[in-house]
Amino acid sequence: MSRKSAEKKHDQTTDQHQRNLISMIKRFSHSHHTHTVFADFVEMAGISISNTVDRTQFDPREKRYLDIVRKYSKEEVALFPQMFAELAESFELRVAMMRKAASAGATTSSLTDVLGETYMMLELGNARAGQFFTPYHVSRMMTIGDGGSVVRDHGFIRLQEPACGAGGMVIAVADSLNDAGHNYQQTMHATCIDIDPCCVHMAYIQLSLLHIPAVVVHGNALSLDVWGMWYTPAHVIDGWKCKLRRREAESQAQALLDAPVPEPTLPDAQRGSDANVDYGDGDPVLEDLVVVDDMVCIETVADEEAPTVKLFTKIDQLALF
Repeated sequence: MSRKSAEKKHDQTTDQHQRNLISMIKRFSHSHHTHTVFADFVEMAGISISNTVDRTQFDPREKRYLDIVRKYSKEEVALFPQMFAELAESFELRVAMMRKAASAGATTSSLTDVLGETYMMLELGNARAGQFFTPYHVSRMMTIGDGGSVVRDHGFIRLQEPACGAGGMVIAVADSLNDAGHNYQQTMHATCIDIDPCCVHMAYIQLSLLHIPAVVVHGNALSLDVWGMWYTPAHVIDGWKCKLRRREAESQAQALLDAPVPEPTLPDAQRGSDANVDYGDGDPVLEDLVVVDDMVCIETVADEEAPTVKLFTKIDQLALF
């Protein structure tokens, strides 16, 4: 498909806010490469969100933000918050459509991979590295399900995406859970990994705006190298660090309880006698199974009635910049 055909198709299937976003990106073309502008935009937006909830990484990310800003004129810098506002409005529109459909008892794929679609439409992908973002309707078809017994027994599912791209597959899972009557903001947690920093920033922004609990990792899922961690506001604000630790502790405790108890080995002098025999009775102590690190753990009430699906913030999106 030619660039012109791709733009025509994209224009027919997207909302006005997405079209405005693309138009603003193209306004930089006379002085900056489109890929550079897009990559800088998503990184600045990602930093702006991260620095509202992750104070431990504030200083280096703020420094990086200022380094990016210096590349642009005052007039160009003013466009970035407007671009972010258009992106937020696009998701606001789609979440509103999803809520309306849910209240009417209907199911609809209102969400989509806005940044992934924009990235591919602008032909910014690295074809030589095999970089291709799965079309959202394909991702949505692959994630049909209701969470099954996992949501019923544990309250939430854990999703791992080792090559997350812009997070389209994770968004599709959230869409599917919503159609099944679950509030995805409370019934799923995602760990996303990608080797491309631009993809990491795209995924982080989109999952943050949709208030999806997630940790987005800049790393290599094959070599296990990790270069950066990005925690979505939902992960921090809603206490998912504690929820995940609790789930891990429960899993480890259950594994200990399910493990066969070995026969005690006694010295020859004690064989045939039950004297001083410790059969290992007693439940394991969960606290002993939890590894505590130096990050603040925010406890929240986990079992209250879930609120309606909402965006990450109701304040003016421009204030983040």
